[in-house]
Order: sequence, then C-alpha cells, then structure tokens
Amino acid sequence: MKIQLISIYAIGLTAITAQLVSPAAKPNTKSTASNTLAGLSDSQSEAINAQRIKALRSRRVQHDFSDESPEDRQIRRQRAQAIKDGFVYAWNGYSEYAYGADEIDVLRKIPKTTRNGWGATIVDALDTLWVMGLHDEFAKARDFVTKIDFHKDAGQLAKVFETNIRYVGGFLSAYELSDDELFLGKAVELTELLLKAFDTPLGLPWQMLNITSGQGSSETPGTSSTNLAEIGTFQMEFFRLSQLTANSTYHEIAQNVITVMLEKNTAGAPDSNYRIPGLYPINFDMLSGTFTSSSAYWGGGGDSFYEYLAKTWILSDFMIERNIEMWSESIEAFRSHAVAESTKGYLFPGFVDGTKFFPYTDTFTNFIPGTLGLISKIVGSETYFSLALDLMEAGYSVFDEMPTNLGAEAIKFVRKNVPSDSDTIRTLAAKIEIDEYGFSLERPYYLLRPELIESLFYMYRLTGDSIYADRAWHIWQGIQRNCRVDAGYVGTANVSVDASVTGKLNSVDSTESFFFAETFLYLYLIFADHDVISLDDWVFTTEAHPLSRKISFDGQF
Repeated sequence: MKIQLISIYAIGLTAITAQLVSPAAKPNTKSTASNTLAGLSDSQSEAINAQRIKALRSRRVQHDFSDESPEDRQIRRQRAQAIKDGFVYAWNGYSEYAYGADEIDVLRKIPKTTRNGWGATIVDALDTLWVMGLHDEFAKARDFVTKIDFHKDAGQLAKVFETNIRYVGGFLSAYELSDDELFLGKAVELTELLLKAFDTPLGLPWQMLNITSGQGSSETPGTSSTNLAEIGTFQMEFFRLSQLTANSTYHEIAQNVITVMLEKNTAGAPDSNYRIPGLYPINFDMLSGTFTSSSAYWGGGGDSFYEYLAKTWILSDFMIERNIEMWSESIEAFRSHAVAESTKGYLFPGFVDGTKFFPYTDTFTNFIPGTLGLISKIVGSETYFSLALDLMEAGYSVFDEMPTNLGAEAIKFVRKNVPSDSDTIRTLAAKIEIDEYGFSLERPYYLLRPELIESLFYMYRLTGDSIYADRAWHIWQGIQRNCRVDAGYVGTANVSVDASVTGKLNSVDSTESFFFAETFLYLYLIFADHDVISLDDWVFTTEAHPLSRKISFDGQF
C-alpha cells in the first residue's frame, strides 16, 4: 500500500520520495495518540513512511558558502565583530548595574525584577555567551545558575509560557552546547514545578502559576482565558526534555494540549468559533478547551503555536506526523485567507475574524518568512518558499521605509483594489503615512525585537544571498543610531524620527532578555562563520535557543 502523507507539501515531498506518493489523503489531525508517544502516527503509517523519513533526515538545507570570496569573508567577519562588540557593551552595562536581575532599567541604571528574580537575562543569554566565545562571562553566568532557588519567586506569579521559553529553553540549549549537566538539572527542576500549571481538568495549562503554592490562574483575574500561543508553545522544550531524561511524561503533557484542542473544536460546526480549518482562533478557554472568539492571527497570541508545529516535527527527527499535517493545513489556510497584497504591491499577513480579513499586522508575524522558508526547503516546496520570499520583502519594507531603518511594532495597510480599507484610516497623520509608506504606524515604537532579523538570518543561510545580510547590517546601524545609550540599548518611541536628524534620542526604557538571547544572537550568526550553528545541525526555539538535530529519535524515549 502506498499513501501520501500530507496535503500541501505533497509536491515537494514527491521530489524526495516519489515512490511513496499516491492520490492525496486528507490529514487526520484528530488521530488518537499512541500510549507511548502522543502525536505520532500509528505503526502502519510509520512503516509506510520509513523511506520518506530517511530522505528527510538526509536533506541538507543550508546554502553551500564554499565559494565566498576572501573580500566578502573579511567584511562579514568585521561585521560579526562589531555585533559582538555591541553585545559586550550591553552586557557590561547589565553586569555593572543589574547583574543577577531579570532585566536592567538602562536609563536609570537599576535592576528590574520581571521574571521571578531568577536572572532571566543571564539564563536567556547563556547560549549567546557560548556562541560568541565569551568564556569568562559564561563561567560567571554558570556560577550564578548554581545559586538559583526556584522556590524564591520574588513575590511574583510565574508566567508559564515565558518561563518555559526563556528559562527552560535557555537551560536546555546551554546544556547541549556545553555538555554541562548542571543546566539539564536546572531545566528538569524548573519544569517539574511548571507541571503544576497543567494540573487542570483537561490538562491545559494556566497562564500564571504561584510557584510556591502550585496555584494556577489566568492573567485576567477571575477568568480561565488564555491564548493559542500560550497553550501551544511547550512542545519543543518538553519533547527534548523527554529525550534527554528518557521520561515521556513531558512530551505527552505538551501533546495532550493539541489533542484536547482538536477534540473540543470542530471547524465550521454551528456552535464553534473555529471557522476555517487550520486557522485556529487566538482566544481560548483552558477549562472548557474551546475557542472563545473567531479571531485567528499568526502574530501576537498565535505566532509560536504555528512555529512549534513545524519545528517540533524537525526536532522529532520527522517522526511526529500530526504536527506537520497540522502545519500543512494551517499554511494552506494562511495563504488562502490570511494574506493580502497592499497598494504598494507587498504581500502582508493580516488578522482574520471568522472569514473577514483585516489589513493589520504586527512585528511578531515577521517570524513567518524564516520558519516557512526552512520548512519549504526541507520538503522541497518551491511554491511555499516563494511565499516566504514575498512575506520577507513585505516585512523588510516596514523597516526599510523608515529613516531609522527600524520597523514599527504594528501597522495597518490598505489592500490593492479594496478602496473601503481607506475608510478605516481615520486620522490625517495616518492618511499621510499611507500615502508615503503604503501603511500607517499603529504602534510606532521599536522595542529591540528580533523577528525580522530572525527571518533575515534564515533567508541568508538558506539562499546564500548577501542581500539579506546587508539588510540585517542596515538594521543594526539603525539600532546603533537610535537605541544605543549609556550602559546599553533601549527601544525608540517613533521609528519615523531618526536621531541623526533630530540630534536627540526618543527612548523607550525597554531592554528585555530577548534582546540578548535573540536579537543579538541572530545578528551575530548572520555574520559569523557559516558552520556556527548550521541549520542542518540545529533548530531554534521561539526564543532563539538552538537545540541539536543530531539527537536521533526512533519513536521511543
């Protein structure tokens, strides 16, 4: 018997394993999980697809840079050093005024406790320190980690999603890079505490957790509301923990979230807010397991859910079939319903409420080109890689149009041949921006976020085209002009106003740990030697923590 695994990527996969293809079958996203591995296909499907999985494992996706000229290599390495120097400058400011704190208030030069006081900036940046070869700083950070007491929570509730991606992911990556058991032990210790958040009727996690009492709650007091990203962004870290500890519990808990979500929500059902198959609404009730609105979005509130569908499939050595089936259905729905061409000819993601499209997008959607490009290269889909390139151009245009070289947190655009969109542009300032840029600045600030730089990293490593590296350098120059202050870097309040013109900074005091963990790491990796964290050897979590692809998986922990 021959079957075709998935819908959208069938053409690409056919190129690798033509012998496995037959008439298309609809993905069975509601398949029952096996007792051993939630989310895996049944034994028959595993056997049928063995050759395809073998072919996927052998596929190389990173560009061969062996023809790089000596001149280009010299420029690239000079830029890498400049990025590293910027990181060291910021790290020295943090070390002097806030070492051990979750964040630094750079403008006031004081520590900030925002993530339970466990040193979020240090843990989140462990892999950046390692990759940049900052050995003394890494050793000092390791010493700090030995003293972290997770039972002391600074009187704050832990945000479970953020604690997982910043702390657990940071520990796991540090362990895989350094082979130091301390970090694995800390990852296990903290995850065991976080599991209390999943102790709910359906096994779905609370947003917030009192680490001391084990009591969970929603971020909105008195409710059980959460969002798609915050229930679905545990898969990578929990899967890898199960691998490293030979304990399937972590993986099963993370996959149960997906199982319950699928069982409790039927696309198109009369009483369901889930309208379009594959476009999952972002608002969710964790006690009932149902979507509480019909608003679907690949930006804030939804982004990393989709990202983890695809990347957990990679991390599992391509064994977790359900993940790629769901991703395939979702990206097809995304292409059909959740993107639109602007009057300037750019293809932007948007917000979908039910079946109605709204031309609004935030900077979080800029992760899509990189992740989509990676998956499309793995499965050999030229169609979807082309979509990734189009989205990359749109995302970069938001930065490139600005005199600061930096992009706004959120924009609204006008669709081509949809004149009614102009009716929603209500202020004169917004109308002027639409005429000049093709979009209005709904949230005009830049908070050192990494998503656009992340996708530039992927596109550079996947294609070898130096235009993506040059664009990243262009953004770095904008950060230097508009965000660098005494003792570090901060956000800028309005990306349409450049400090080199006004002669003064318009700062927003925001320097989250992701600036050290993601923004700096992706910038550095664009210009570092290409074998440093190769895409053929590593896969990144949503917090840019690289996890090894060299840990094989045969379906059993």
